[in-house]
Amino acid sequence: MKRVLNPRPVAFLAFFLVLGIAAAYYLGLPANISLPVWVLCAGVFLFLFFKQNRRMFTALYLFIFFLGAFLFQMQFSTDFSGIESNEVYRITGYVSDRSKMDAETHTYVLTDVTVGGQGFGKKVLLYSPDILEYGDTVAMEGEISLPSPPRNPGDFDEKMYLAGKGAGFSLYRTSVDVEGNRLSWYQYPFLLREKMAQGIDQIFSEESAPIAKAMFLGVKDEIPQETRDSFSKTGIAHILAISGLHVAILSYAFNFLLKKLGSGRKPRFALNIVLLIAYASLTGFAPSILRAVLMTIFVIIGRWKFAKRDTLVFLSAALVFTLLGNTVQLFSPGLLMSYGVVFGILCLNPPLTRIFRKIHLDKARLDAPLATSLSATASVFPMTAYFFNNVAIAAPLANFFAVPLAGIIVLFTGLGTVFSLALPQVGHMLAFPAELSIRGLTWLNEQIARNSFGFIEVNGFPVWACIAVMAIIFLGSDYMLIKRKAKALAAGLLAGVILFAGVAAVPSAPVRAVILDVGTGDAIHISAEGKDYLVDNGGNLQYSNISDYAGKNRIVFDAVIVTNDRTKNLQRLAADNRIKMLYVPGNYMPKEYDAQYPVKEYAIYDKIQVSDNVLLESVGSDGKYQSLVLRYKGKPVCLFAQTMPEDINFAETVPVLKLAGGGKEGAVTDAFLSQLRPRYAVVSVKEKNKKALPDSLTVGLLEEKGVELFTTAEDGAVTVLVNEQGNLQIQTEK
Repeated sequence: MKRVLNPRPVAFLAFFLVLGIAAAYYLGLPANISLPVWVLCAGVFLFLFFKQNRRMFTALYLFIFFLGAFLFQMQFSTDFSGIESNEVYRITGYVSDRSKMDAETHTYVLTDVTVGGQGFGKKVLLYSPDILEYGDTVAMEGEISLPSPPRNPGDFDEKMYLAGKGAGFSLYRTSVDVEGNRLSWYQYPFLLREKMAQGIDQIFSEESAPIAKAMFLGVKDEIPQETRDSFSKTGIAHILAISGLHVAILSYAFNFLLKKLGSGRKPRFALNIVLLIAYASLTGFAPSILRAVLMTIFVIIGRWKFAKRDTLVFLSAALVFTLLGNTVQLFSPGLLMSYGVVFGILCLNPPLTRIFRKIHLDKARLDAPLATSLSATASVFPMTAYFFNNVAIAAPLANFFAVPLAGIIVLFTGLGTVFSLALPQVGHMLAFPAELSIRGLTWLNEQIARNSFGFIEVNGFPVWACIAVMAIIFLGSDYMLIKRKAKALAAGLLAGVILFAGVAAVPSAPVRAVILDVGTGDAIHISAEGKDYLVDNGGNLQYSNISDYAGKNRIVFDAVIVTNDRTKNLQRLAADNRIKMLYVPGNYMPKEYDAQYPVKEYAIYDKIQVSDNVLLESVGSDGKYQSLVLRYKGKPVCLFAQTMPEDINFAETVPVLKLAGGGKEGAVTDAFLSQLRPRYAVVSVKEKNKKALPDSLTVGLLEEKGVELFTTAEDGAVTVLVNEQGNLQIQTEK
């Protein structure tokens, strides 16, 4: 039987490790299953290994699969069993790292944490305006807020973010007590990092310094959000974060210098590895830098000791070591883009180079740059679509300029920064090429980003589509030992299956109502046939974050419909120009920012036309609140009850009932449910609220009538989908 794959056990180890981590996260594979199966696979592997049985590789791959699942569960989960949400605790910790020291609120990493006198076992992120020093032992008192997964579509995943940093929770304190200081050996490079960051501020302009610090020191917090968005639109956001590309540039330059100085091959490789380790320590062994350094070191070792092995083996080995240290990194855009870009170049660069040489682009020396640019673009586009909600059509052009400019920026920023520590004027001169390159890069990027043809906005790009694209890239590589025509046919068939599955998987839902988790109050986002409407805007200003929801999902509301006499969260939406019109009841209290959009009044029994087939009708009023029913092609879909049953004049059956008052006592009655006959009920309420809502009598009555209850406290945002035939589907965020 002919082989179709080159034999690479290390690459398969990386593949099954990734598969195990993904299974633990997406399928919820529990640790109490992963651990015993992992031990069993280890025993089987050892038995087959001593027997010299080839099946030992199967056992080894299963072993690494369940190891990944087990490690992820251990690193992702935090034991909060001894911590009560409403209890005040004394929290102590050791300041091991800090960042954002130029901002109003600084960020500190605390280790050796105790909560109520008991060891916590994980790090804690502290946000405070107080200036703390490395090595400070700090103490504070207060309640602990447990991290939560995304509550609404597009939400920031705090739990995943903290787990990626090895932290269990975060807290904000305006004042912190310092009980002592004990500087550790590993913090001296951090002090040098801050000194070098100050040097960059001195030798670069105010606009260029944040980019220089991000690309050389890994300090990304200072880059303005508009700059990040602009680079993501053109598909070169990976340039702003330290990756294998940046580290390889430093490594290559150092190796070139040693070679010119007459150094031998072995000393060059050894000194290069020492330099990379020193560089990683300088940047605080940040995950993004550590994985890039690991990747480069493994490639250097491969060229030094294992010349017959290709780079994919060492890339896979670096990925295994990176993930074993922190499996949660697998879900960070930094790791996926860093390794993904290198993987894409390894797979597609050779075949694309051959194609370009056939059309004689090598004569103009464009074959290698074009192949690298297209390879990087092909591998990074599914990740930009998933993480940044856009596909950069202009990415090949942007990468063509960005990659060589990144080399100049990293190299001359490094030289200028090092010399600036002793000779600021020399450092400024050496940094000048990097300054010009940063300005050129940002200018070119802005020109491409402004072009409406430069990118396409996408929403909800699925994970499986990302995996499928990478599979097609691998299929087209030289690692697949099949004929080119067979490769093209297989890749085409796979792409066709993916396209068909993608179209079939997208629900035909002309009406989509998302009952958002805003804690207190209500906020319902209605999407209907290309129109976006918002019913109410939540209660608590900090918890609701409607403006963040609109920004992350790139929503401009065609209208906001207010059901009561006031609004609390429209100011930021208005400031961001995300409201085209406002509908208000007669008792509405006008705001100064209402002058920014047309305001139209509505009353009970009025109908608001959302789209050709969708409308909202006011069916109840108690003088302060208005209840609305959502209709599709004349049929009721959902009753948004903002008033109690006695104030609602609606006698039709409705599939979904959104209860008033967070499901308080009296929100439903036996007669009301018998009249409406809903299949589902939704309650918008904050988790562990003080009023213990929804009320137990309300829940009991719904259970008695066979109505399935969803609460935003337990389920996150609740989405109601209606297809063209009027069939209904419920989805939840959690």
